Amino acid sequence: MKVLHTGTLDVNAGGPAMSTYYTLYGLQQLGVDAEIIMYPLSPTGKLRGEEVPVHFAKAPWEHKLAYSPVLKKEISTLGEYDVYHAQGIWQYPTYALVDVARKKGKPYIITPRGMLYPQDIRKSNKFFKELSLKYRLLDDLNRAACVQVTCKDEMEHCRNLGVTSPIAIIPNPIEIKDYTEKKKDNIFRLGYLGRLSPRKNVESLIYAFYELKDLSKDAELLIIGGGDDKYEEFLKSEVKRLNLNNVRFTGFLSGKEKDEAIASISVLAMPSEFENLGNVILEGLIRRIPCIATKGSPWEELNIYQCGWWIDYNQKSITETVKKALELDYDHLRLMGEHGHKLIVDKYSVETIADSMFRLYHAILNENLESLDFCYLTK
Repeated sequence: MKVLHTGTLDVNAGGPAMSTYYTLYGLQQLGVDAEIIMYPLSPTGKLRGEEVPVHFAKAPWEHKLAYSPVLKKEISTLGEYDVYHAQGIWQYPTYALVDVARKKGKPYIITPRGMLYPQDIRKSNKFFKELSLKYRLLDDLNRAACVQVTCKDEMEHCRNLGVTSPIAIIPNPIEIKDYTEKKKDNIFRLGYLGRLSPRKNVESLIYAFYELKDLSKDAELLIIGGGDDKYEEFLKSEVKRLNLNNVRFTGFLSGKEKDEAIASISVLAMPSEFENLGNVILEGLIRRIPCIATKGSPWEELNIYQCGWWIDYNQKSITETVKKALELDYDHLRLMGEHGHKLIVDKYSVETIADSMFRLYHAILNENLESLDFCYLTK
């Protein structure tokens, strides 16, 4: 079986690059010729890994829509594939891949990557996105062999927009490995990891530390990541305004620096307005770190597996939960971390997710999607 993806494996793309890489890597281990065509790396970029065949296309003419007049030809000249799989929407590579697949009479899959959440549509370029849906994208989604999402909430958002094609729920994978980096002190450290942008709601953690300043005076809030410079400056100005001296910004980290920073965290928080999954939680749980996630994300399993807190998206809930975390002793946090590690091993390993993706491709080629327990054919 040969499968071609569009998307990116550039580490600067964050979670999508990580999950795409591990999906392709897992498929390779199952004997699938899983490859990706992507634009050149950004000036500060590097590949997420070296174990996946990558075809580099010519750089796009512009970056907002990522349009390249030669991309379809570049995809076509790579040869024949059994399935074509587009990672993400709104930009030209998805449309180019769909056009090539149709021309060749081959099935294609589209993974929206959370971009069809109503909050994501509203946050920027709303008029353009609505036009795209009306005049092209919705038709592409409905003619797809399948749309792949990461959770039931994302499936419901797709259905509400008028997506009628089969939808498969397959979460993102994470590599199961032992991390040698260990926590080196007894300081309670609440951590944030990921891109800095307004919808991530990182200020709520700053406000929680301020409201709990008597309880958190010996603790630390560690903010790992970069992205929106204006938003980062806002966060730093709030820290200064509130006169907090126990909030630290590391900027974007990778490799050993990133692993050591995450290892120093006692509890990892993702207070986002919405997430279609949130790879950050995967990164925390695999390292045996309890996590906090808001109900804008599909992490009810944090409560079910007793490895964290899945809470309402509001300041009161976030502050109350940070308080609960601060009051727990080391042994309780360690037990929660063990529960989280088990959850990841059971449900989110590279092998588990690759097997589901392989079964999806196989069912598409054999026209028996109804055999899959994670595939929903109708609303």
